[in-house]
Formats: sequence, C-alpha cells, structure tokens
Amino acid sequence: MKKFMYTAITLLTLSIVFGAVFGWIEFRDRMVDSFVAAYIPPPVGVEAEPARDDHWDTTLSAVGTVKAVNGVDITTEVGGLVKEIYFASGQNVEEGDVLIQLDDDVEQANLKSFKAQYRLAKINYDRDSRLMRSNAISRTAFDKVEAQLADMKAQVERTQAIIAQKKIKAPFAGRLGIRQVNVGEFVNSGDKIVTLQALDELLINFNVPEYYTPKLFVGQKLRFTVTAFGRRVFEAAISSIDAKVDETTRNIQVQGSFLNDLGTVVPGMFANVNVVLDEQKSVTTVPQTSVSYSLYGDSVFVVSEQELNLKKPDTTIELLGMTIDLSSIHKMETPPERGLVVSRRYVKLGARQGDRVAIEEGVAAGELVVTAGQLKLNNGTRVEVIAPGSEDGL
Repeated sequence: MKKFMYTAITLLTLSIVFGAVFGWIEFRDRMVDSFVAAYIPPPVGVEAEPARDDHWDTTLSAVGTVKAVNGVDITTEVGGLVKEIYFASGQNVEEGDVLIQLDDDVEQANLKSFKAQYRLAKINYDRDSRLMRSNAISRTAFDKVEAQLADMKAQVERTQAIIAQKKIKAPFAGRLGIRQVNVGEFVNSGDKIVTLQALDELLINFNVPEYYTPKLFVGQKLRFTVTAFGRRVFEAAISSIDAKVDETTRNIQVQGSFLNDLGTVVPGMFANVNVVLDEQKSVTTVPQTSVSYSLYGDSVFVVSEQELNLKKPDTTIELLGMTIDLSSIHKMETPPERGLVVSRRYVKLGARQGDRVAIEEGVAAGELVVTAGQLKLNNGTRVEVIAPGSEDGL
C-alpha cells in the first residue's frame, strides 16, 4: 500500500513538474509569436522632392575644346643667345611689344660693313653713270658697277632682316603664358619662348553626327559649361560649320564663338556643349540622383500615401484552460492605418540639363520621387521623408 502511495505521489509530482516546464515553453513560444506578429519595422528615412514641370529647349549635346581666335606659341626664326627679356610670365601685351632681344652684335657689325660698301658702290655707280652718258666707258663696265650696287643693297637689307628677326615682338595683343627661356640661354630656330593667347574672343570646336547637319546654321544659339566653373552656363553662337563630313567618324566639325569679356575662360578647357535646336518645350523633370539604372531599365521610386495592410497583434492567448491578456504584460503598438509607401516605376528618360533629367514616360509632374536612400527600398517599403543632408535613416 505504501509502495503504491509512493508511486502515485511520484507520478503526480513528475506530472506537475513536466506540465509546468512544457507550459512555460508553450507560454514563451506564444509570447514570442505574439511579439513578432506585433513588431512593426520603422520606416526608412529617404530624401524626396516632387517632379517638376519645366520648360526646356530641345538641345543637341556634344563635347568640345575651347580655343583662342588668336593663339600661338612664340618661337624664334633664327638661333642666338638671349640678351634681354622684356616681359614677365602672365603679362598682358599689345601688338608690336618687344618680348625678347637676341644677341645681334655680329649682325650690327656686318651691317656697318655692308653700308660702307654700299656707299662706295653708289659713288662708283653715279660716276660711271655720267661717263656712260658721254660714252667714256663701255656698257660692260657699267653693268658690273650697277650689279655691285644692287648686290650691296641686298646685303644691307638681308642683314637688317636678320637683326629684325633677333628682336622678337608680340604679333597681336593678348596674355602671355610662362616664359620658357632665361637670359644668357642659347635658343635654336623654332624653340618655344612663350605662349600668347588673345582671350577677348574664344572659339569652341566640337563634332556632331552628320544626321544633325540640316538642323545647324551659322548664328544658332549654343550653351556650354566648363569643369572649372561647375554649373555656370556660358552663352555662345555657331560661327562656322565645316564644308565636309569626316569620312572616318561620319561627324561634322562645328565651331562656336564666345565673347570672353571677363577673361575667365581660357583656351584648352574641356567644354560640355548644348546646341539649341528648338526652344521652350514643356517637360517633366526629376533630379538625376533619383534615377536607378539597371539592365532591366531605368526606374525611380515614387512616394505615395496608402492604407497599410499590417497584421494586428493578438493580445490574448489560451494556456492550460486560462485566458491571458498580453497587453497587461507588455504594451503592444497598434499598427498605423495609413502611411508613406514607395513603389518602383520604370521610366523613359529624355534630355539632361545640369543636375536634372527629363522623364518622357512613367512619372507625372507633382509626384514625389526619392532622391536619396534608394538602396534600402523595395516595392511597398514604408518610408519617412527627411530633410536633405540629414543622416537619420540613411
């Protein structure tokens, strides 16, 4: 009897212990499931702005190079030793200003000798000319004297020309670059001394496909930007169109002219050129940062307010025949009924101007598009629009 009582108590005790353990495990799992079901992920922080209805010109984009109407690397025609330098690097000069004086002492001495010989030849010519009129000398003797006079005159002019070549002058007004020679240095014919660029008027050389040739004309408006001045736009006009299409590239060269009144743009700069084909066309535009590019197509994320289909948490569970209210144990968050949600839209892109791109299909003006934070987004992701530059959520 005692053995039976002992066994019954043991079994009852084990039942209570195991019941409590398994009850706790079930309670824990139900609690975890309820908390997971009740969890509402926070919205992703993104930057966004509405698509704009802009008026853009229809343009043809190209890349070109800025050149000066008058620009040259000044070199020497003859070799010699640099005797004097009359300019400083970066100086503005006028046409005819002397830049370099090469040593011309030998040529100056030769000039004196040739002038003396020329004067003697002139005296002989004048005397024999009088004798010739009276037939006192032969025609052959007079021809020799006349030839000597002409030869001495040519020697004088040749020496004067060499002396002039050793005085190097500015061929036109402009700004000098950095000098490449020093006093006492020997320079050979053709050696570069300094660059000279006239900056008051510049040219923009660029190429466009032959397809656009009928749409181009002299005087046509164009705009260009250079990297040094960021988004600043310069106005210019087409001044010349090449007479033939390049047979290799099938492009035609076009040249624009630009009045560089402030002298800010310098030759050699890389230019992004936009030729205006048609003016003032209404387009829907978005920032270029809002467009995601992929093999499947270009897309943007559009933000809209929608009803949220979030699962409401079950605040009660049944455990061992008892009903337990979880809201009394843990404060449950009630899911919002409406909120901001993103949806991916595939779009057809048009022209670009500055930091904006035209949308031909897919987005209407006024719709809110995400401009930063797209990497964390998928269709249906809850979002919160934050101020530009904020780090919250990004």
